[in-house]
Amino acid sequence: MSISDLIVYKVRDIMTKNFIEVPVSESIKDALDKMIELYRDEVLITNARGNLIGIFTMKDIAKLKNEGICFSSPVVEFSNKNVVTIDCNTCARDARDIMIDNNIGRLPVVENGRVIGILTSENLRDTFYLKMDELFNLQTNVFDNLHEAVCICDENGLVKYWNRSAEKLYNVTANNIIDKFIGDFFPNALSLEGLKLGKRIENVIHEPVKGKLVALSVVPLYNSRNNLIAVVSTDRDVTEAVNLTKQLEDERKKVEFLEHAYKNEIASKYNFSSIIGKNKKIIDAIAIAQKVAPTSTSVLITGKSGTGKEVFAKAIHEASGRTGNFVAINCSAIPDSLFESELFGYVEGAFTGAIKKGKIGKFEFANGGTLFLDEIGDMPLEMQVKILRVLQDGVIYRLGSEKAISTDTRIVAATNKDLKRLIAEDKFREDLFYRLAVVQIQLPSLKDRKEDVKDLANLFLDQVSKQEGIKINYADDRIYRILAGYKWEGNIRELKNVIQRMVVLSNDGRITVDSIPEYILENSNVEEEVKTNEYDLEKIIEDIEKKTIREVMSMVNGNKQQAAKVLNVKRSTLYYKLNKYEI
Repeated sequence: MSISDLIVYKVRDIMTKNFIEVPVSESIKDALDKMIELYRDEVLITNARGNLIGIFTMKDIAKLKNEGICFSSPVVEFSNKNVVTIDCNTCARDARDIMIDNNIGRLPVVENGRVIGILTSENLRDTFYLKMDELFNLQTNVFDNLHEAVCICDENGLVKYWNRSAEKLYNVTANNIIDKFIGDFFPNALSLEGLKLGKRIENVIHEPVKGKLVALSVVPLYNSRNNLIAVVSTDRDVTEAVNLTKQLEDERKKVEFLEHAYKNEIASKYNFSSIIGKNKKIIDAIAIAQKVAPTSTSVLITGKSGTGKEVFAKAIHEASGRTGNFVAINCSAIPDSLFESELFGYVEGAFTGAIKKGKIGKFEFANGGTLFLDEIGDMPLEMQVKILRVLQDGVIYRLGSEKAISTDTRIVAATNKDLKRLIAEDKFREDLFYRLAVVQIQLPSLKDRKEDVKDLANLFLDQVSKQEGIKINYADDRIYRILAGYKWEGNIRELKNVIQRMVVLSNDGRITVDSIPEYILENSNVEEEVKTNEYDLEKIIEDIEKKTIREVMSMVNGNKQQAAKVLNVKRSTLYYKLNKYEI
């Protein structure tokens, strides 16, 4: 038998089939003999078709004796013919109510017009109430094993049931709270509110005691006369969950703050105002980039390595107003076999070694933003075809999938190669070139921007000193002329690396000519001019020493012992000079 069967008993579960059925011709004496023999208080009188006609009980016999009725008379004549019957599928509780309302002690159970059993007061007492007791024990066992705290209060707010989970949750035993007023333990108990309103209260976050948060529901209980007789409350401890939610919310706000700060930092580093330049070519490039930034037009940035192509790309993105990500990918650093999966992503099982659940590609990640394709000239021809199709249709397909994914991604490409020469060599698609180079920005080399070297050097001095935590108090003006006289084949990137070296190797926060690497001093076309214009005797002597030691070391092929003999100094002195001048 299932729990649902136990909870709702039917008449068939508690009726007895041990009843006496007699025909209409049965005499009172014969009916009485059967009742005595079988220890029954009644006989059921049926006709030839088995239909119930009446019921005769021991109480009826007592009345007949007092009236002097002959016991040989048919029993049917003195039976109760207004018999109340019941169906076997009726709820046992309803059967009990019928017997109480009609003030009767027995109910014949009828099915298809025939009697199949009888329900008596003894059945209810011995069977029904016993089963009710079993049910109560079952329900108590179920309630005690629920994770939720369960409390039942009567109409006066007195606790009538308090399960084990309630004991654990509130550290109050059932013995201490049963038959006590709930408000004495929990002044703001919602059970009292439920009694007052007579309405359900569902899933309210409540704090019955300080520091204990619960998800609480209250259900009012009514009797058959619609009178409120009790309320049942269920409490689920959500203290940890709520605290975790608050922590997650705090962390989410931190992430939003950091994201906002990061974007501001990126914007401050890569907006057009941060691009240093007095040179006409760089000013023209900035003007074109500013004008094209708010549009969705594809941009091709060309120039030597280290001229600041990615800085321009980020500045265009920041000025575009696009809310998506800026995603950079170096086409020369990706193996041909991985190009498609990197750009378009893939689904689970697309190839051996694919990550379970798949992976989104750079196009999806940059959706609503900008995808920067650096070194576009190194992209394989077969990928160029697919990139062209995306630019035309605005749709991508993950590797291993036929599902189209729309993408609103702005393309900014860059290269240090001559794409037109690559087109002539059939190494780059002409149609892709014109699709990418709707607007083309050419960045000049640093050697053509000598007027910008000082401003760039100061910018990097400030950035690196803050980044490394090294305060620079002094910078010799001569360094700018020397740096401006260098050819800078590595362009701005090389200049920044040199400035970083000068900062981290500086002494007492001073940047002097000695801070400049030797290879720059040797190849700067203003070095001799700087030297001959100075009258610092100590500096002149140091320069002569450095030049002489360098020449001798070259002459003896780096042999320090021979160099010391040629220079007529001790070997230890030579080592000191070599270290001092970083030769």
